[in-house]
Amino acid sequence: MTSLFKRVLLTLSVAMLLSLPISGQDKHFEHNIYIGLGGAHSFEGEDDPSAFHIGYGLNYYLTRHWSVMPGIGYRAKFEVGDYEEGIGSYDCSYFDVPVLIQYHLSNPRKSGLVVECGPVFSFIASNNQYYNDANPYHPLNDKDIYRSFDFGLQPGIYYQLGKHWRLGLQGHVGLLNLEKDYPGKSGSYHFHDLTATLNFHF
Repeated sequence: MTSLFKRVLLTLSVAMLLSLPISGQDKHFEHNIYIGLGGAHSFEGEDDPSAFHIGYGLNYYLTRHWSVMPGIGYRAKFEVGDYEEGIGSYDCSYFDVPVLIQYHLSNPRKSGLVVECGPVFSFIASNNQYYNDANPYHPLNDKDIYRSFDFGLQPGIYYQLGKHWRLGLQGHVGLLNLEKDYPGKSGSYHFHDLTATLNFHF
């Protein structure tokens, strides 16, 4: 997970550096870096999983109040205390490609509410496998739990704090069933989460 997290940070850094010349030429652009921590919808047998978000978005202001922000991000679900992978653990993570529409109730860079929502295309970054400790020959053992693609919505509401900071809530609403079908088993799991999120923009 550590090496994967480093690759995510490297990807976000490269994307930000590549977009610097664009923002220098057009003041309508704004860089956004966000990080969030909260809770996620539990999988069967899972107790109160946590959610983690980190990402980058390039915001383009269409008017003083409306903007569109495509971006890239990393989103993970984990249960605190799971130290042995595959045993009592239903952790997973996804790379996200959100395309968000934002409405700024006040002028940009002034205090006030900001709301956002848009589609999110997600690709699995780390899966997890079934494991039945009582039956090492169970047919589901070592099979992936989650599907490789998810599609959802990312709603959010923030309060602008001065020129560069926003603090608020960011959610993910999964619209697809992520649980893989296997013979004799057909479940349904949709990835939903809500995080307290800090956004730095410039």
